[in-house]
Amino acid sequence: MIFWIFTGVIFFLMVLFVAVGPLVVVIHYRKQVAEMVDHFTKRWFWAWIGKGLAAPILLCLLLCLGSMPAMPPLTRSIAHLRNAGTWGHALLAQIRLVAIIVNWYWAALTLGWFVSALVRRAKNYDDLLIAGFFWAFVLIPILACTGYIFGWGGIGFGAVLWLWPFTHYALDKAIIRQHSPTYGRAIGKMKFGKYGEAELAIIAELEHCENDFDGWMMLAELYANQFHDVDEAARTIYELCAEPTTTLSQISIALHRLADWHLKLRGDPVAARRVLAEISTRMPGTHLDRMARNRLNQIADSREEFARQQEPRHLPLPALSESHSETPATDAPPINPEEALATANQCVEKLKLDPNDVAAREKLAHTFAEQLGQVDLGIEQIELLMNMAEQPPAKMAEWIGLLAAWQAKYRKDAEAARKLLQRLVQEYPQSPQAFAAQRQLILMERRLKIQR
Repeated sequence: MIFWIFTGVIFFLMVLFVAVGPLVVVIHYRKQVAEMVDHFTKRWFWAWIGKGLAAPILLCLLLCLGSMPAMPPLTRSIAHLRNAGTWGHALLAQIRLVAIIVNWYWAALTLGWFVSALVRRAKNYDDLLIAGFFWAFVLIPILACTGYIFGWGGIGFGAVLWLWPFTHYALDKAIIRQHSPTYGRAIGKMKFGKYGEAELAIIAELEHCENDFDGWMMLAELYANQFHDVDEAARTIYELCAEPTTTLSQISIALHRLADWHLKLRGDPVAARRVLAEISTRMPGTHLDRMARNRLNQIADSREEFARQQEPRHLPLPALSESHSETPATDAPPINPEEALATANQCVEKLKLDPNDVAAREKLAHTFAEQLGQVDLGIEQIELLMNMAEQPPAKMAEWIGLLAAWQAKYRKDAEAARKLLQRLVQEYPQSPQAFAAQRQLILMERRLKIQR
């Protein structure tokens, strides 16, 4: 009795494996492959079951029934039984056989699809290919035996047993290359002014690589510069900064860019200062913190002051004009000594609070040299500015030219002015001040020859 029960259980398990085993194997490996290759999603899997499994079984059912006008039953035996009125059991048996055969062929095709996708995306492509030939050679007797014993109907069963071990091996050993997003299509759309389509193209790439910093920055820049939606750009930047994979340098770049948009697109220095202050809060004591503080010192405190800074004005560089003795043109009218002294005191108070306030120290230098007649103090302030770390080359060139101008105009020291102009040409040869300084050096040389 126990023997027959044991035999029945074994038989039932074999029937169950033959009927639904392929589907269970494919479902099991689909989950693992989907973690490594994005293509095999649940949506894709259900569509593939419908097209690759359900549709062929339904087609075979219609062919076996012979319900179509121009198509009799697929086999003569079913046609005879149908005419005799006893064809139901034979049809059901044949449909079960067709469903099992289609199931195994579908599973073999799906496993082959998984294996090919893993091999194509793997860094160790050659190793997997060698292993694939090895497994094919070892397991080919199983495929040959099933085909010989069961005919064409058994090839699907043998193919599953042939591909099953290699699929398992490939999942364990494959080193998948990370998807490298390409934004050429999005850039092309932007060049033609199709910004909506460019946004969709960027998002499509980010769906494959959610942590790509360049893609998120491109999207934020699109929102800010093309859609003029700085708020949406700011949300994108802050979400990017909240990602664990975003480095401190990338956070600094993103926040600096957001500050640029607040200044250029909205003229809002208060918001820009708030954004730059976040860098110091997130990264205290780092060089990124120092860079943010240096830039913070150069940004106006209010919209009114920022608007005044944007007004066009002539650069006070007398040394770069036709003659050192010329007075530089300025937009502001001359002020009396009392007002100049009050301005100097205001700058001093600001520097007490923050000695690295570049704008205040530069204004103090101009006030000393050009309004109060204390050239030495003005030169001293400019030299302090030049000794600050990480000053932009454009500012350095401007300050050297300014020192040369003051040496020539106020101190009447042409030799000191000439040395400063030569330094300007040597250290910052591509700056606009350097080209003007080169011209001044030529004029000075001509004047010296005439005097001789």
